[in-house]
Formats: sequence, C-alpha cells, structure tokens
Amino acid sequence: MAEVLVPPGVSPADFAAALAAFREAVGPDWVLTSEPDRASYLDPFAIGPRDEHAASAAVAPASTDELAAVLAAANRYKIPLWPVSMGKNFAYGTAAPVLKGAVVLDLKRMNRVIEINETLGYAVVEPGVSFFDFKEELDRRGSKFWMSGPAHSWGSVIGNALEHGVGYTPYGIHAETICGMEVMLADGTLVRTGFGAIEGSREWQAFKLPFGPVWDGMFTQSNFAVVTKMGLWLMPEPAEMAGVTIDVPGKGDLAKLVDTLRPLKLDETINTAYTIANGMRQITGGARRQEIWQEGGAISLERIGEVLAQRGKGWWNVIFNLFEHTAGGMDLRVEKIRRHFAAEMPEAKISVVRWKRGEPQQPWMRQDVSLAPFAIVDWRGSPGGHSDFGPVVAAVGERVNAVYELIERRFLEYGLDPWVGMFGIGGRALIFVADMLYVQDDAAMTAACKALFRQLCKDVEAMGIGVYRSHIEFMDDAEAIHGWNGHALPKLNDSLKAMLDPNGILAPGKQGIGGRQP
Repeated sequence: MAEVLVPPGVSPADFAAALAAFREAVGPDWVLTSEPDRASYLDPFAIGPRDEHAASAAVAPASTDELAAVLAAANRYKIPLWPVSMGKNFAYGTAAPVLKGAVVLDLKRMNRVIEINETLGYAVVEPGVSFFDFKEELDRRGSKFWMSGPAHSWGSVIGNALEHGVGYTPYGIHAETICGMEVMLADGTLVRTGFGAIEGSREWQAFKLPFGPVWDGMFTQSNFAVVTKMGLWLMPEPAEMAGVTIDVPGKGDLAKLVDTLRPLKLDETINTAYTIANGMRQITGGARRQEIWQEGGAISLERIGEVLAQRGKGWWNVIFNLFEHTAGGMDLRVEKIRRHFAAEMPEAKISVVRWKRGEPQQPWMRQDVSLAPFAIVDWRGSPGGHSDFGPVVAAVGERVNAVYELIERRFLEYGLDPWVGMFGIGGRALIFVADMLYVQDDAAMTAACKALFRQLCKDVEAMGIGVYRSHIEFMDDAEAIHGWNGHALPKLNDSLKAMLDPNGILAPGKQGIGGRQP
C-alpha cells in the first residue's frame, strides 16, 4: 500500500488505521490504493501542485447494494468520500477531491442506460453513462429523439446535469431536463424523488412538480446525497436546423449586441443558447501563440485587433443553432433575425447554413460527440491547463459590458490572455467563461491564476454578482460571495448538510458546504 495521504487536522496514525479498517470492511477488490491508481484521480489541469487535492484511495461500487456497504463503512470509520460520476469534469478539478486525502467514490461501474422511452421522450441512466455511450445507444435503437451534449463528450450524462452543464439544443440547460432521481443518503437510505416515491408510478419521468417539495434541484451542485439514477427529458428530432454566425466589428459594440440579441432569445426566435466570443477567443483558432506574440505577459489588445483585421473578422462573433419542427418555420426565424439586426445593428454580418431531416449531419450541428475543445489547453505551453471564472450576469447590455471590461482589465493586469466567451442561456442572463490558460509547472503563472480568480470574486461581489461554478480550488471563494443577511443561504446549506450527513462523509467542502474540521 502506498503512503497514506491524510486530511488536514487528522492524526496520520488514526487515519491510516481507519483507512485500513475501511478497506477491510468494504473489500480489497473494490478499493484502489496503489500509487498509479491514486494518480489516475489527480486533476490533469491542476492549478499548481497536483497533490494539493490528491486522494488517499478510491472505491468503485457497481450497484446500490455495494454503494450502501461503502457508505456504512465510511460512516463507521469517519472516512471522507468524494463522489464522482466518471471524474471528467475538466477545468473544475476532474476527479480530485476538495479535501486532500479523501477517498474518491468512483461510480463509473454503475453504467446502465436503464430506459429510453420513445413514447414520452425521456431516458433513465446511471452515473457511469457517458455522452459517447448515450449517443451510441440512441443511434443503435434508431431513436426519434436527440440528446443534448456539452462541448466535450466523454463525461457523465448525470454528472454534467448535476454540475449545471449546458449544451446547444433547445434542451441545452441540462439541469432543467432532469425529471426524477434516485439518490442514496449518507446513511444508506435509498430515496426516489417526485412521483418515484409511489410504487408502480409511470409518471416519475413525466412530471416535475409532484406533491410536496421538489428535491431534484437540491441534489445538483451539492453534497447532500449520492445520485444513483436520473431521469432526463430528450428532444424530438427536428425537421430543420440552421447554423447562424454573426460578426460584429467594433470592440465597443458589446452592450448593443447583448441588447439586440435579448428580445430574439426572450421570444424564442433564437431557441438555443447563443455564444459570444471576444477577439482573443477568435484568434486562437488555427494558430499557435508564439506565431502571434513573442513578448512577455498577455497578448496586447492592439495585437489582437491586428490579427482580427488580417483575418477579416470583427471583435465579437456570435454563433447559435436554430431548431424547427414545423414546415416553413425556419424561413420565418431566419428572416426575423436578419430584419432585426438590419434595424438595430446594420454593420453586423450574418451568415446562415441549413439542414433538413434526412440529409447527412454536419459538424456545426453539434450532434457528434467530441473532444475538440481540449485543443486550446496548450495555448501557453505544455503541460497546459485551463480553468475559468464564470460570473452570471443579467442580459442587459450596459451591465454585461461593465463585467467584460472588468474581466479583460484584470486578465491583462495579471499577465493572462483575456480569452472570454459568454453563453446566452435562458434569455435573461449570460454566463461568462473567462478562461485562464496556463502552464501547469509554471509556478508564477498558476499563482497569478489563483490570485486573479480571488480578486475577480471580490470585484463581482461588489457588483452584486455571483458565479455559475468553480474549480475545486476556489469553491470557498465562490460560496463566500453569498453574504446577504449574514450569509443566511450558506448557513442553511450547512444546516441541511449536518442533518443529512452528520458524520460529514460525502464530499466535504464541495460548493463550500460542510467543510469537515476533524
């Protein structure tokens, strides 16, 4: 057995004994403690030394009975667990725990597609089902329904929804497609939410608002239980799709662009998430950094402008897909967008590509599972890494522009390239993805990233803005923003955590909730 990593505040001898007893109680075939096994759960994009969030071991149950045995042993020996569906949450810590020395509870062996209902358009899956697996199963069945996948696709369908992941269809807010969960509480009790609590229910995945409280949302981005099954709504295959690209020339046009897009999203003319990319994000495509910038520090705004001009691009680029189920409806959508932009932003250039059911699918449709987004990771050098700062901002041009200018200024101040995108998700808010691209073994660069993130948390808190999610390194910082009424919401979360998990064994510190002080 490799040297044991010990959680802070715990006697090494006591923890080593507890871990050995846990391993014996669970069964040695389930528990991975060798150095290579443990290394496989390290964060591959660590912001600094990888062992800052290293696990002491991992355990991989294949059923709810085995999971219950793991939880019973963890409670008995006070072993902190870090549940992961597949551990592919790249840029946010992957499988590594917040608490160094915790045991990774790896659920990838629970990997069944339990049901795909072609009548009501839903699926029921386990945590170990990846988007690759799910797409393959839908294709194998010749399903008339489509899944919604994220930018990279080897992660868990359940894990992505639980972490508020997004995709590029009308069903792209993945947490909103959840309908009915099975969860195991820390004491081993198995609970089904919603109408799943009724024996023989056929409505479990059909209706989200059952009698009493709606618990599904409580188990997203939390550490209150382990999700063992989830129902997800699927989208009927559309009759037509269109891919729209809008190029906007002026750096000062962001506020107007946001205000122009908002009514089209609110009335669902644009019926998916749109993405706004800044100039820095655009110039990374098809180029190496050293070809653009040979000086120290961040690439200057002037140089970004020069490269954009050479490529014939504007400072802002918007992309989104449109989906239509009614004949002739796509023509109306596209024409309305063209008319609206002609009136509000005539300088914008709009291009459109089209697809109809029966034609071969194209890459722009984002229906093929992919790992392509990882190509940017080595932008600053190898071994590269990335994480992001993701504030959620009301879709009001003036406010979005103020946040963007703040982020750009801070990135440049800390010597990082301001690689920024924004997702227009629900019509009323945008999620920023301000990516920090770094070289993992460059201590000065990773230190700058940590300082930048924490400074930005303070900056947006002063503006009344919070973040959408964060890397494990910054969960306490992100949670601390919620300070209204003496941090009443974080206190409520901690109270619920203490009630459901009195020994604090499930993901201590996740989202800043219930950080265990042994």
